[in-house]
Amino acid sequence: MSSSKSKALNIYKKYKFLRPLYVFYNIYIRNFKFLYNGSQFGEEDILGKLFKKNFKGTYLDIGCFHPTKFNNTNRMYKSGWTGINIDLNPFAIDLFKFVRPKDINICAALSNKKKAAKLFYHHDLSSQNTLSSNHVKWMKKHFRLNNLSVKNVKTEKLKDILDKHNIKKIDFLNIDIEGGEYEVISSINLNKFKIEVICIEMLEYNEIQKNNKKKIIRILKKNNFKKVNKIRENYIFKKSHNKK
Repeated sequence: MSSSKSKALNIYKKYKFLRPLYVFYNIYIRNFKFLYNGSQFGEEDILGKLFKKNFKGTYLDIGCFHPTKFNNTNRMYKSGWTGINIDLNPFAIDLFKFVRPKDINICAALSNKKKAAKLFYHHDLSSQNTLSSNHVKWMKKHFRLNNLSVKNVKTEKLKDILDKHNIKKIDFLNIDIEGGEYEVISSINLNKFKIEVICIEMLEYNEIQKNNKKKIIRILKKNNFKKVNKIRENYIFKKSHNKK
């Protein structure tokens, strides 16, 4: 993290009245180029073709990170969709509350059960913050992130959040949570929420992650989801309604 960026964040933390100013700067100046084309590898172009033109649905974005930058629901929101955005970074949720007031924006660390957990923390705007110690080992090797701090957090169950907000239907599910995707996908009732399309980041950097990917794909196949595309580590699945 650059020193200037770190100083700006520290000022923002110290003087809460500056929060709106820094949020505005982050969205409309620092990350202006992502305002209308946010996805990292063109996922939005593919996702747009999987729904009917002018369709306005509901999304669930887990590990939402940033409302415009590298975000697969940015264009959906601008075209009239709404949904729930969940991230374990408080500042990420500050950004979402500013840019997406029509959405439900929640700061939470998710797991398949409520428990005390360790959050491996890089910085407030890092996409690498994670609950997975396995993911940390890979990050230290791949990104040379050896200065992670550890915070104690309490996890929440996705089911409890969806029940609390009375969510009945999810048209698009996006998951990007740095090694915790299996716990989340195994905890959600895919049929109950009538999910149509899923985009999930699945890295295969060691045997644990390879096995998790296999288990995720088995769950999706069991629920009649078929892979329709893949961009880098992002796999896109669509619900098949064909009767066997």
